[in-house]
Amino acid sequence: MSLQPINQNNALNNHHAYVVGMSGCGKTSAAKKKFIKPTDQVAIFDPLKDYDGELAGRKVRSYPNLREFAKALYAGRKTNQGFKIAYAPDHETTEADFDKFCMVVWGAGNGKHKKPLKVICEEVAEHTNTAGKATGYHGKILRLGRKYGLHTVNMFQRGQEVSKTIIDNCQFACVMMQKADDSARYLQQKTGIPATEIVKLKKLEYILQDGKEWVKGVILW
Repeated sequence: MSLQPINQNNALNNHHAYVVGMSGCGKTSAAKKKFIKPTDQVAIFDPLKDYDGELAGRKVRSYPNLREFAKALYAGRKTNQGFKIAYAPDHETTEADFDKFCMVVWGAGNGKHKKPLKVICEEVAEHTNTAGKATGYHGKILRLGRKYGLHTVNMFQRGQEVSKTIIDNCQFACVMMQKADDSARYLQQKTGIPATEIVKLKKLEYILQDGKEWVKGVILW
């Protein structure tokens, strides 16, 4: 399989996003409701099987084997049809599993494709080892993926526990309920959203930021 993206396109905009909030606050619900549409092409790193069933009204095809996941993803990218394809290993996942997922996704980038590839990265803090510069293929996608139509949605519980590359390189931030006030203050430093607004958030409530502008809302099912 090819592991290099094609057709670099500097005219493409940054659509990277992250969703941050304590366990049980609704991060996965936010990803499903705010960032994914039925017609999107979507690749998912799904270590906890959170995406079994349907996503945006479409069946998620889930693969425990990386090669089979890659085969399905690359076949899907040869079309202009929407799809939802997940890599969900049967074993307890590691940093290496996440890096291999990102390697496959990196190779699926195409700056001239009619559809971007949306990439849901669950449990980022559990699968990376640094709060500094993002490394490996995840870091490559965050820094360069825009040019190849790669749009990540990065999920984690606390901003302090993940690479600053994520927060610095994402156009969109979805801030949800925080367990501790220091987490709210950290996010204020990184986003400009007042900590006093962040600490008010309850389950399924969010603050969605685009650039420097932000609005509050709630996830409805």
